[in-house]
Amino acid sequence: MKGAILVGHGSRLSYNKELLTKLSEIFKEYFDGKIIEIGFMEMNTPKIMDAIVSAVKKGADELYIIPVFLAKGVHTTEDIPNEVGGFENGKSTIEVQGKKVKLIYCEPIGPDRRIAEILWDRVKEKY
Repeated sequence: MKGAILVGHGSRLSYNKELLTKLSEIFKEYFDGKIIEIGFMEMNTPKIMDAIVSAVKKGADELYIIPVFLAKGVHTTEDIPNEVGGFENGKSTIEVQGKKVKLIYCEPIGPDRRIAEILWDRVKEKY
């Protein structure tokens, strides 16, 4: 069964976790898998591996790891992959509670026209 882990940085501010939680609820409208968890690199829980374990307990055996970051950087190219044991060509298989789980690593958001549209909406709100 397919699942997804939305990965955030984490923050001392509660808004960061609330935002990722709400985003995961919206994401459910698009994702054909029904198992969606959130995980954080630091300062918040659940941590990334805890989110993976939770998804596997719910039946996931294929997980899309989705960094909720705008750009590639140390967190997306090193920290997150290292947290789950690394990826080769964006894929890996790990063992979680005796079960083989396929991980597929997604790209960060990047320079997407939809982001520019949102930014423009924010400007128009202030006109």
